[in-house]
Amino acid sequence: MAGLELLFNCVSNSITCSQDALICFVHWEIVKSGYKCLGVGDEPKDGEKKSELLPPSWNESKELYALRYRSNDDKSNLLLKAFTVDTTLIFNLMDSMTEKVTDLTVTVSEYVDEANLQTFERPDPMAPFAAGGADLDPFGGRAGGMIVDPLRAGFPRSGFDPSSGIPGVLPPGAVPPGARFDPFGPVGRHRPGPDPDHMPPPGYDDMFM
Repeated sequence: MAGLELLFNCVSNSITCSQDALICFVHWEIVKSGYKCLGVGDEPKDGEKKSELLPPSWNESKELYALRYRSNDDKSNLLLKAFTVDTTLIFNLMDSMTEKVTDLTVTVSEYVDEANLQTFERPDPMAPFAAGGADLDPFGGRAGGMIVDPLRAGFPRSGFDPSSGIPGVLPPGAVPPGARFDPFGPVGRHRPGPDPDHMPPPGYDDMFM
């Protein structure tokens, strides 16, 4: 999480609510993606300079956040707006060059631990982004999150390799190595226990049935 702690320490005294913390994190993600912040509001102002820091008065309104960004190569401008609606924060990100708009609605309490707004380090190094942190940074090595890797889910893996074939069912090579394979029947020549197909129905030998 390089850079996030430095950003957090710069603005920690001004973070007064969960929305502030979430805006801080989203700002860091945008900067990490190759942009710098120009200032607040919809319209540019004289004397603005690109910066990795959040500008003064960035969280003056808790109902509407508006931040402008420019890419490091000066080819793209972004306008970020975030609206507070009840317990959610609705993000609206527009590329000023293409006018392409992306929207995202987030339940704030699922991503921010409000009890630790002023603390970055504790048992979880992403505080106050502890709640939902695995979703915000799914590849950060944290447990849980939206992205589930079946190979690291904690369940024992079978030694069965479908690419080697299934005797009497699939020839070797029918399943490419590493491909996902959902067995369509019991693996092996014999099924354990009684076979219901071998149990004749009552009166099966009655010619009048």
